[in-house]
Amino acid sequence: MKQNMILKDQVQYADVIDKALHLCRIMLSRSETLYPFAVISIDKDMQCIFLEDEDCQNTHPNGAHFGMIEKLERQIAIQKIQAKSAVSLLVYAATLKTPDARETDGLMFSLSDSNGENILTLYPYEFEINSIKLGKPFTCDFSD
Repeated sequence: MKQNMILKDQVQYADVIDKALHLCRIMLSRSETLYPFAVISIDKDMQCIFLEDEDCQNTHPNGAHFGMIEKLERQIAIQKIQAKSAVSLLVYAATLKTPDARETDGLMFSLSDSNGENILTLYPYEFEINSIKLGKPFTCDFSD
């Protein structure tokens, strides 16, 4: 994976981010749909977490799935309970607005470390033939 897809202050999490970006590329290039998932590294042992099919059945009348992110957050919390060193990355689709008010597809990466620090990073992307082209990532600052 290209190192420019990882922000300088997130280099220590490169393995987890690379794994997630690789899975996103595979999912989106095959189905143009991204189902939420997580990548967790516990004491340097990396695993991916996906929901069971029945966990994806809750749908809003507009067709959107709901509750999936919350279920993944619970699974992450359960796995991290007794870990000395854990990093988790929750990944889901987002719609981004560009400065010129144009909407574009994006990936939302919610990274949490053992200290409880949480970093939100957005990766804009565009579809290409049998793949996706990632744009430059950026973080979100929600402070007041």
